[in-house]
Amino acid sequence: MTFLIPNENSQPNPSPHDTNPIESQIMAMTTKEDLQQELDSVRANYQKWQAKDDQTAITTQTRLAQIIHLRANQIGIQLT
Repeated sequence: MTFLIPNENSQPNPSPHDTNPIESQIMAMTTKEDLQQELDSVRANYQKWQAKDDQTAITTQTRLAQIIHLRANQIGIQLT
């Protein structure tokens, strides 16, 4: 499984008004533990949907992983 890690200048959404509640929740996280737990959950969901070949769900999980990494980079946290 490969996740693309966005660079520090990337934006998860073209407009803050387009942010959904899950993305807002991720962007409000401030601890490594919370972000790592969310990333682990996204990875598990990614594998589940990959097994079912659900491209829409796979794309959603990939996007969430990118947002988690973006938030981690913003607050100086390295995730595994």
